[in-house]
Amino acid sequence: MNQNRVSDRLVQSFTARWFLLLLGIAASYAVIRYHIFAGVDWAHLPLFILNKALALAAVFFISMSYLFGKSIKTYSSDPPKQLILVKFCGLMGFSMAAIHALMVLLLFSPEYYPKFFEITGRLNITGELSMLFGILSLWCLSVTAITSLPFMIEAVGVDRWKRGQRLGYVSLIISGGHVFVMGLTGWLNPEGWHGYLPPVSLVAFSAVLMTMLARYAKRGPQ
Repeated sequence: MNQNRVSDRLVQSFTARWFLLLLGIAASYAVIRYHIFAGVDWAHLPLFILNKALALAAVFFISMSYLFGKSIKTYSSDPPKQLILVKFCGLMGFSMAAIHALMVLLLFSPEYYPKFFEITGRLNITGELSMLFGILSLWCLSVTAITSLPFMIEAVGVDRWKRGQRLGYVSLIISGGHVFVMGLTGWLNPEGWHGYLPPVSLVAFSAVLMTMLARYAKRGPQ
């Protein structure tokens, strides 16, 4: 038996390091931009700011799950290890997107998100479109997560399994629409960026855009 064979467990020292790196970048960015430069009260760290960090981290993880092994050759000399990292990033992306959705349900009000609401208290077009895209994105990602279960290839067949996995790309594109509708007005006002740092929504959209460009660049010569 090969003692150097990588374990099939998703949570290992190398995946834990990637978890800390990607989540750490997202959380640090949210804290620096909103607490340090925007002056948001630290009392809002547990939900309001952490929610922004998890939303950004979800996009990071989902993007990396499609970039590893394709555009990013991390662990290319060890395919089993690379596959574990891909699965881990996909799972973490889905988990953080789900937590983000739950946090939004707790926070969603004119007090926290005034630009989503009319003066009457009803959602405006920005709020409705943003929430619609968020729901659709999470649904697509849920299908991808379910089809990632070990027994699903045999249960649904290879072709349907591949279609389920491709919905992850669809989810990523729709999440780009989610943050685009949500943050466009702020993107066009760079003089209002706190600490000259782009909004979290713009950073997330950029990650989505780079992932899709990398995917089509890879497919181009085929």
